[in-house]
Amino acid sequence: MFEDEGIAGFGPLVRLRHASLLRWGVKTLLAALLERIPDAREPILWGRPELATLSRDATGMQYNEKVRGPAFFVNARARPTRGLVSPASSSGPFAAVAGGALVAARLDAAPFRPGVLTKGAVSQAVKQAEKVAPPQDPLFSGYWDLVESNGLAIAEQSKRFEEPLALPREAEVRGPATNLMVEGTAEVEGKTTFDARLGPIVIDRGASVESFSRIMGPCYIGPRTKVYSALIGGGTSVFEGCKVGGQVENSIIMPYTNKAHHGYVGDSYIGSWVNLGAGCTFSNLKNTYGTVRPTVAGERVDSGMVKLGPVVGDMAKLSIGALVHAGRSVGTGSHVSGLASSDVPSFTYFDGVAGRKVELVLESVLETQRRMMERRGLVLSREEEAAIRGAFADTSQERKRAGARKGKIGWTAASS
Repeated sequence: MFEDEGIAGFGPLVRLRHASLLRWGVKTLLAALLERIPDAREPILWGRPELATLSRDATGMQYNEKVRGPAFFVNARARPTRGLVSPASSSGPFAAVAGGALVAARLDAAPFRPGVLTKGAVSQAVKQAEKVAPPQDPLFSGYWDLVESNGLAIAEQSKRFEEPLALPREAEVRGPATNLMVEGTAEVEGKTTFDARLGPIVIDRGASVESFSRIMGPCYIGPRTKVYSALIGGGTSVFEGCKVGGQVENSIIMPYTNKAHHGYVGDSYIGSWVNLGAGCTFSNLKNTYGTVRPTVAGERVDSGMVKLGPVVGDMAKLSIGALVHAGRSVGTGSHVSGLASSDVPSFTYFDGVAGRKVELVLESVLETQRRMMERRGLVLSREEEAAIRGAFADTSQERKRAGARKGKIGWTAASS
């Protein structure tokens, strides 16, 4: 399973992880794709070399290992549809290509160099292979495609628990009772409403839902996540170890992120170890009702979506009352206060009131991450620290182009 140049559409979400480890529905893209290849053996990840150690630790798989002989190649951006494996029925070499990008193939791996597969490398390697038509719209172009299809993924991936929880009498279930799946070790308080009329609701092990919450399907609440009297709309996945309050709809929230207070998040994708302060609100709709156009690799791209919120990278911190415009990118490890009407580069303090951008001190970013992890009983590993240091160096030009200066912030924005 390989990365290609198209991962730029995922913005800061892939700064510290292989693209296949993005979450979608109730699992990773990696897990969803492997399920579509029933005869997959000895899976290997290919991608950016700086992610080798983190990827091995996260998956237990080999990374950027040279392969000899025939191999089945799958793009990490491939949509995990049933049609993905239909070309594999051919016994000989084949290649499914869309827009110059390889979707899936069975090829001799010898000509390939492990790492990110470029269009140039693909075009040379597939010349002698049978060309087969890929499924319609076979690749995720960016984070917006994951957000748009997340509700369908939840509905397709949901599975019943062997020992479900018996709900309190005060809890209300609207729609088919079979659409509500609550694991036996989860906790649900009374006066909670589950609206399963439009799709399944999954509450995973050790999660807790407070009274006066309303959760609408399709929705996934991950292990040990706490829902604080929140309104959770359909199409939302909140993965393990999160805290969620206020209003969230049609969004994906990666593990160990805090949005414990009032405020609105819609049609957005938020990375891990993010903190959203009280009152933090994301826009997901332009005043013109036109489609939202995120910036990818310096160019505006039409997402095709009228409703699309921001993408937020790992370890970002947004202060109380912070506001972020639709389709904007908040970079890895950045801090935001006030109004973010433009993209925020990684490891930058963005003052939306005074219009300042200041490069954060790397040691301060690392210490903040250590403190946040310690609150969850976890420790920042040497490998994780090395990856963050590498990402800081790799994004220096990003900050320079955005006009972020070096120096002191002058004051620390409040968070909650």
